[in-house]
This record gives sequence, C-alpha cells and structure tokens, in this order.
Amino acid sequence: MVRSGLRHPTLGMAFGFTGFVLGLVALIVALSSSADALSRHTVVRKGDIAPGAVTAKALARGAVHPRALAKGAVKSKALAKEAVNANGLAKGAVTAGALARGSVMPSALAADAVTAGAIAPGSIYGGALGAQTIHTAAIADLDEVAENGTWTASDTAVASCAPGERLQSGYFNFSNPGNREVAFLGVRPFINGDTAGVTGRMTSNSGGSAAAEIEVVCLK
Repeated sequence: MVRSGLRHPTLGMAFGFTGFVLGLVALIVALSSSADALSRHTVVRKGDIAPGAVTAKALARGAVHPRALAKGAVKSKALAKEAVNANGLAKGAVTAGALARGSVMPSALAADAVTAGAIAPGSIYGGALGAQTIHTAAIADLDEVAENGTWTASDTAVASCAPGERLQSGYFNFSNPGNREVAFLGVRPFINGDTAGVTGRMTSNSGGSAAAEIEVVCLK
C-alpha cells in the first residue's frame, strides 16, 4: 500500500486556524472603530465642565476673543490691578491701546480720574471744552468838547456771561475812534457768585464822537 505524504489536519490545527481568523476580524473591527472615533469631533458642553476647571493658565493666548464674551461678563474685579514691569513703567490689564475710540464716556470716569499727567499736550483748548458764545456791552463817549485838552473817562461797562455759562476771556474794541483822541483804561474779569464776565472803561477827548465795546467770551 502506498501512503500519501500529506498529513491530515488535526483538531488542534483546526481550532488554531479558527482562532487566528477570529482574532484578525476582531483587530479589523477595533481599528475601524478607532478610526471612526478619531474622525468625529468631541463636543464639550458647558454642563460637562466643573466650576473652576478651566483656569487662565489653561487658555491659549488669544483663545478667548471679544465675541466669545457675553455682555457684562468681565467685571472690574476680574481686571488685574496696576503693576510695575521690568522697566519700571506702570502697566495694567486695560491699556489705552485696548480701548476703542469713544468707549470711555464721562459717566464712566470717577471723580478726579483724569489728572494733568493723563492729558496729552494741546489736547484741551477752548473749542474742545464746549460751545462758545460772545456777549457785548457798549461804552459811550462822555466827553463834551473835542480837543479842548480835557479828557473825560467813561462809565464802567459790564459784559456778563449768561446763567450757567463759564467765563473764558474778555476783550476791548473801538468801533469808532472819533478824532482818535481816545484810549481804553482797562479790561478786568470778575466773578460774583454764579455771575461772571468782564468790565471795561475808556477815556476820550473826542467830544462824544468815539464808541467802544467790551466783549466777553463764555463757554456754554
């Protein structure tokens, strides 16, 4: 009898091959599940984060932008106080560069918050303080005889600011010099309670032909 050289598979070999196939299938399924899990985005909602879990150190620079902040979310207590850097210069959490134009209104300023050191040179001038108005008072020439060698002083004219206005400056003006024998005696500011303005006088040898005005510039 001739015997074949091929060996019949034993029961152990069959179970071993079956186990290999099942292990391979399990590996493929596991890899597919991992790849599917990695391809999906993990969503972390507000309820998933414990209070105080995310601190400032855990945030990347620039991670929180203005649109991510709710209105009123950042209170004054959350802002760092003024400190001194390595150069000896004061610095704080909110710098001038962080403020939008017009973002700081007068109602947001504390009393005496703006000092002389905070004001840039030339930033405050008459026109920047508010609307201006001019009040005028006439000065009559009281001289009776022209060129007689006797000069006559006028009455004191008063130009006052309106109630609630603030005195800025005062001027004297000859609207008619007459025979040119005229001169002004002075312009003086005054403040009397809530009233402010300027006074002025002139002297003349023009026989009543001269005319002048005292003017006051006030801020509304």
